[in-house]
Amino acid sequence: MSEKTIQEEIQTIIPELFPLIEPEFDWELVKNFYEFLKRDNEKGGFFSRNDSEKILERHIIESMIFVWKLKTTGYVSRETNVADVGTGPGLPGFLFALLKKAPHVFLVDSQKRKLALLETEVTSGSLSKVSKRVEFIYARTEEINSNFDVVTSRAMVPYPYIAEVTSRMVKQKGILCPFLAQPYPDLEKETEVLINNGFVMKKEIPIPELEFVGKRHIKILQKNSLPKKGYPRDWKEIVKETKNKNG
Repeated sequence: MSEKTIQEEIQTIIPELFPLIEPEFDWELVKNFYEFLKRDNEKGGFFSRNDSEKILERHIIESMIFVWKLKTTGYVSRETNVADVGTGPGLPGFLFALLKKAPHVFLVDSQKRKLALLETEVTSGSLSKVSKRVEFIYARTEEINSNFDVVTSRAMVPYPYIAEVTSRMVKQKGILCPFLAQPYPDLEKETEVLINNGFVMKKEIPIPELEFVGKRHIKILQKNSLPKKGYPRDWKEIVKETKNKNG
């Protein structure tokens, strides 16, 4: 019996959603990215032992649905400059580059160990088809001054402090879209951090389609103004506060 294609594998995991997602992606590239993650996992230390058994469900499909949600709700198009911070081996941000109508994607990580392997694969390996629309930035997020339309992040810095760390990267009226699990319990603190860094909450997009991996949702935070004086703070200050909050 022949092996299942990646489309067939994904269809068995998300049968109802798959027909909606299927036309959006370049499946040869999705397959090549999945194979790269499996092949270089040990070399790059991409995933824990437990996670490395579930790369397709927990990383490819999860990231794909995140990307699909942002595209179909109109936040990302071919003209968008998207930066994914703390991307590691390209999750979730590289999935934007695998859309048939892909935006311009910037993958940001201060550590080269994981991301440089993906850069090699894009420069001279099985993912070279996307080389014109993907750029690699090796820098600390809080040190980047830029003007991105959309900034995404999955679990790099605890929410809502991701708004402080990325505030210099997002252009005026641009959006920050953290990909989150549990709802943040302290509404007062959330509002304070967002306001201090120039953001307002525009929308929250639930993702019931991902309940098989746990609760997931996306916040759409728009940068409406410059941060207040004294913000964003030094990284050390932010870390101290996140540690206090998380005990």
